[in-house]
Amino acid sequence: MNILLVEDNDVDVLLFQRALRKSGTSSSVIHAKDGVEALEMLNEKDADKQVPQPYVILLDINMPRMNGHEFLKELRANEQLSSSRVVVVTTSDDPKDIELAYGHFASGYIVKPGGTAEMTKVLKTLHEYWGICEPSVK
Repeated sequence: MNILLVEDNDVDVLLFQRALRKSGTSSSVIHAKDGVEALEMLNEKDADKQVPQPYVILLDINMPRMNGHEFLKELRANEQLSSSRVVVVTTSDDPKDIELAYGHFASGYIVKPGGTAEMTKVLKTLHEYWGICEPSVK
């Protein structure tokens, strides 16, 4: 299945990719560095540049240009994209950020784990809950 990872931190992107491999699941992952780039990808009209519709969007909050809250607000205002599943995965455990994310209809909110093992557990849990990743072919 398709995952859109909206994350500006290259170290966190590598952590996610490593954890995805270790989780034993297989997915197509598309990466956007911030909310602006993610919306451009999702709204692309040129068929040669279009990205597959993601099954789930994993979204950081603290990003340049357009933060995660602004992205969620724009996404929910777009008729074609408003029903997208979005799980916020961020370092913020601030109750205001959590409330704002759910106020924009985030599907879930996870405080970003610190290492590969913890991120692997998060991805396996998401897989079990929603089946966002298909089992690897062996």
